[in-house]
Amino acid sequence: MKKQYRKRYILFEVISNSKIRSDLIENAILGAIKELFGEFGLSEAHPKLLKEFSKGNKHVLQIDHGYVQKAKLSMAFIKEINKKPIIFKTIKVFGTLKKIKGVIK
Repeated sequence: MKKQYRKRYILFEVISNSKIRSDLIENAILGAIKELFGEFGLSEAHPKLLKEFSKGNKHVLQIDHGYVQKAKLSMAFIKEINKKPIIFKTIKVFGTLKKIKGVIK
């Protein structure tokens, strides 16, 4: 029987001098998680960037509840995307999408 995983939502801000596309951000996060925790860790984490909640330089990453700290660590290791310096700043971790809607507006 497949166990249902509990989701958490990480609201984070991307600090950069130029605009970075959300698909490049998602690929960088997935690559960092895979590099640090391997393919098995990546498959257990179920990371997904929710593009419908992206607004400006703020984005939401959906992840398994047991991998929140590991995802934050992985994002801290990302220093550049497409040779452009970048910083990930975690704002808050939420348990439901309803709470995020009130914060992002």
